[in-house]
Amino acid sequence: MSIAFTREPAWDPRLFPPASRAPRPVQTARMLMDPQGYARSLRRRLGPVFSLRTFPYRGALVCAADAATNRAVLTDHERFTGGDATALLAPAVGSGSLICTPPPRHLTHRRLLLPPFHGTRIAGWTQRVRDLVRRELSDLVTGEAVPVRPWAQRLTLDVILNVVFGLTDPVRTAAFRRALNAFVGMDNLAVLFLPEPLRRDLGPLSPGGRFHRLRAAVRDLTRREIADRRARPSGPGGDDVLSTLLEERDEHGAALGDTQILDELTGLVLAGYETTATTIAWTLHLLAHHPAARDDLMDDLDAGSDRVLKAAVKESGRLRPAVYNAMRTAARDTELGGRPVPRHAFVAALFPLTHLDPALWPEPDAFRPGRHLEAAAPPYTLTPFGGGLRRCIGVSLAQLEIEIVLTEILAAAVPEPAGPEERARLLSVTLVPARGGRVRFRRR
Repeated sequence: MSIAFTREPAWDPRLFPPASRAPRPVQTARMLMDPQGYARSLRRRLGPVFSLRTFPYRGALVCAADAATNRAVLTDHERFTGGDATALLAPAVGSGSLICTPPPRHLTHRRLLLPPFHGTRIAGWTQRVRDLVRRELSDLVTGEAVPVRPWAQRLTLDVILNVVFGLTDPVRTAAFRRALNAFVGMDNLAVLFLPEPLRRDLGPLSPGGRFHRLRAAVRDLTRREIADRRARPSGPGGDDVLSTLLEERDEHGAALGDTQILDELTGLVLAGYETTATTIAWTLHLLAHHPAARDDLMDDLDAGSDRVLKAAVKESGRLRPAVYNAMRTAARDTELGGRPVPRHAFVAALFPLTHLDPALWPEPDAFRPGRHLEAAAPPYTLTPFGGGLRRCIGVSLAQLEIEIVLTEILAAAVPEPAGPEERARLLSVTLVPARGGRVRFRRR
């Protein structure tokens, strides 16, 4: 699993925006333990465009941390391109995944994946998601302190197995659950962010070797599922994502190949599993620690409205977005916010800092869902799912899951604190609650 960023420019302070002088291991450790706090301190010292010198980059990650530069990175596709910037994830999702597809193929590729996420299709999954939530609710509403994120991870994985893979056989479902749980675990995917020598497959006990074995187990199961579905006399059938992709045709009328479908399914799992579960955990944790906002939301839900619910999810995504950044690559020597950016440098829209900019968000550290009941946020000041042509394709499914989960839980129980409010730490590219988002649920 050798990932070589062969075109990434080496660090040169004359070519990059300013950076901390701290050694690369120190910067890496600080980002992992306090990603928002450390990045905010760099922005205060260095301005809204700065460099982070962290592993696995041999140069530096250029960070855009205000609305104007955030928008430029997400929308100026001639200067800041996708695809290459996600090469780090290719060993996990496969180079054929939409996540790793560079322009101009990305747009054509994206059109092929849109049909499974059409609004009517998403709406048809509502009852299935609701049934899965109700089945798992007793494990959460116990009256004891519960880390919400692991519970939400199990739930979102079950949703993926149902609506993405279309699995119905209990034995096959259990096999997928075991394999995917092991593969997408953050202790496994964190290997991608280690220095290159530690990412190599040095045998079954090495981090790289373990990664390869777990990845192979998932892909072997998925290949068998694709083959079985293709072999059905009546065709793929079903309204799940896999069935839709098997019936999809490109602009030349050709069916998608097995490897492309395999990469797409893996990408959907990785993009939708951790981020959705983490958003659920953060929202419930924040509601538990802000009883006035929680009670307003529960009253509004009891009245049959989802207006405050949508505002609470937006506020959670502002204060604690699940994804830490959106990555691009500089297509040429350019500038960003008046700072130099060398060709092939990795560039990140660091929207967790844009979301905390006091010039955009009064009292930025306060959890106030009511702020989203007023005028809509200006463009590119609130981008928890990214933006531009590479905005997360599964947003509609994620929002459906999050809203159903919150509605069902809050109809049954009141979230209350189970300790102090937790800080965020960085796992892979995800901002997670440091202790799993612990909450105590009191039955209503």
